[in-house]
Amino acid sequence: MHHKLLDLILILPAAALLFSIFTDVLWMSYLQLAVSVLVFLTVGAIAVSFNSITVFLGGFFFVDYINLVILITVSTLELFVAFYSFGYVRSEIAGGVSKRKFKFYYFWKNLFIFSMMVSILSNNLGIYWTGLEATTLATALLVSFNRTKESFEATWKYVIMCSVGIAIGLFAIVILYFTTSQVYGESMRSLSFINIMQAGAKLDKNFLMLSFILALVGFGTKVGFAPMHNWLPDAHSQGPSPVSALLSGVLLNTALLGILRFYQINGAAGIYYPKYFLICFGFLTIFVSAFSIIKQTDYKRLFAFSSMENMGIIALGFGIGGIAVIGSLLQIFFHALNKGLLFLSSGNVLAATHERRIDKIRNLSKNFPITGIVLLFGAMGISGMPPFAMFLGEIYIMTGVFRNDIWLGFLVFILLILVFIGLFGKVLKMYVGKANASDEEEDGELKTGSTGASHKTVIEAGLHPFIVYVPLIMLLFSSFLLFYIPYPFLHIIKSAAAEFGGRLIFK
Repeated sequence: MHHKLLDLILILPAAALLFSIFTDVLWMSYLQLAVSVLVFLTVGAIAVSFNSITVFLGGFFFVDYINLVILITVSTLELFVAFYSFGYVRSEIAGGVSKRKFKFYYFWKNLFIFSMMVSILSNNLGIYWTGLEATTLATALLVSFNRTKESFEATWKYVIMCSVGIAIGLFAIVILYFTTSQVYGESMRSLSFINIMQAGAKLDKNFLMLSFILALVGFGTKVGFAPMHNWLPDAHSQGPSPVSALLSGVLLNTALLGILRFYQINGAAGIYYPKYFLICFGFLTIFVSAFSIIKQTDYKRLFAFSSMENMGIIALGFGIGGIAVIGSLLQIFFHALNKGLLFLSSGNVLAATHERRIDKIRNLSKNFPITGIVLLFGAMGISGMPPFAMFLGEIYIMTGVFRNDIWLGFLVFILLILVFIGLFGKVLKMYVGKANASDEEEDGELKTGSTGASHKTVIEAGLHPFIVYVPLIMLLFSSFLLFYIPYPFLHIIKSAAAEFGGRLIFK
């Protein structure tokens, strides 16, 4: 049963990819909803009954507890994004954007999803690399979707930096293949993750350590680790809001999976030094993003740097080990959900105002009552404040950090406070701040940024219901998950944590 369901996870996005070439974009939005719902239900059915590693499609693909966490994350966020895109396409077309511009929107989006699924489920490191490279090509055309000077510049930076990073990642795979081929010979088994894990003790430790460092730098470029992060704020801020949500919420985790696979391989060979590299890169990423958040003037770039900060926290948790691993695994899912709602709701503001500057956006409480409150609470949620699910993940990670090194815990805690002050303070100004006098019209009515709408006007009323209410539902879902997490998901989390030495704290 599992084999057929797992096949569907690859077949459905591939089918949607083909249909999107020939189908009108408005009709395709209905088909996309159907595909996304089916993928979500398929992953859910697998998750509920999953109890052991399952290999399929000739051994080239497999699912274990770790990639199942990321698979659940991708299918959940993509479902919300599909509903949002349904309204987004209609709102943009109604606003004067030609339908022709959206002709290949769903094509590139489905290529992106399919490539991610291939990477996540791959048992072959060569196929993983190919899928990850394909995500770069697909998302490059989505980042440049708006065809502006800024979006082309962001795309160029994204393609160049990530391609260099992925090339370094390929070098890591080549070095790993060199040492695994001493055991399995020059065969596909030498690239099979399952076979490599089984041969861990027989592999050359120096080559394994070198391959991990190269993978950390190479794939870490795509994760957005500092100092290889320069592409991330540009690419995430310039793409359409649904694309920004997927880039931030799930693509970064797909790249992180590659690093975790190399980390597991080193662990199987009894090499434990890599954890210090994860801790160092995690802390450096949190440090750089914290100070970058404070000085941001563009709200989409603000949320992009927040993605960096959260990937740093997740890496730190995996490096620390123990209870922090459980926190990192929870954070993978919760961050995707919370960051998705931030990018989607900020997309509503951008669609109505065509303004990215934080100081130009004011009075969201009156002009965007639903979107404004989602942004405000979303900023709290992404900073790890209750009653939102990310509070749970960050508590576990910080507990692990303090147990490991109290001074490191203190430094990280200070940085997280800076992140909260920078992020929440800026969103709060957008929510309740008053417009500048220069934004007033002759009739004395105060305006919001560049929209020309008075306080009495609810701009949000003109937006498609899907793009208004989908982020709100995501926010409520995030709150619900703090108080109740379904047992099958907890079982997957604790089983995945065991792979990294995480303590099984759930009963």
